[in-house]
Amino acid sequence: MSIESSTDRTEEALARIAPVAGVLSAGMTAAGTLTIGPFPDGSTPAGDLPGFYAAHGSHVALGGTLLVLGTVCFAIFAAAVWARVRSAGVPLVLGGIVLLGAAVQTVSDLQSGAVYRLLGQIGVDRHVTPEALQAWHIWGSEFGVGGGTTLFLLGVAAAGIAYRAIPRWLAWAGLLLAITPFTPFGFLGSLIFVLWVGLAGVALSIRPGLPDRRPDAVSASVG
Repeated sequence: MSIESSTDRTEEALARIAPVAGVLSAGMTAAGTLTIGPFPDGSTPAGDLPGFYAAHGSHVALGGTLLVLGTVCFAIFAAAVWARVRSAGVPLVLGGIVLLGAAVQTVSDLQSGAVYRLLGQIGVDRHVTPEALQAWHIWGSEFGVGGGTTLFLLGVAAAGIAYRAIPRWLAWAGLLLAITPFTPFGFLGSLIFVLWVGLAGVALSIRPGLPDRRPDAVSASVG
């Protein structure tokens, strides 16, 4: 077996397996969100929060853990998307946008999951005042524009529409999702993005889109 043949098989296996992390990410994110359940908004009086966490603190902490695991899977999925974009001859700037957006979103989601884990733990701690708990609770319950998701989706959309790096239906759907954080449908868009990641994981795993081998490649035989 040649070294190049072995390398090609390894690349093909990784190209098929790595995108599946998107399915795991979607599943764990959905499970984490459902485990946390109905969550009081940021305007909830401080005096009401200790009672909520006394009843649901363990669920919030577990949900936060699942969200962290889902984010780790998203990072693997995003790396697979970036590798596919890079191998498709897309301009470096678009590949950079995809990679930067994925990194920003990963950090943001890891932090969000960690906050939920912290809230589940300190929410039942009698030494934490309601006012201090409320400060952390507002951080967990309110969110702003998802800049990382927008960058990632814009880069992926451009790579798919202009260069066919990914299936065009995924690219167009990603483009629409990229603008939802700036509309009143931002929360709905974030939920659909989870579904998009899962579907993209399946689609890219079925069709890994490996570049063709160059005809002038020379195999280095072993033994």
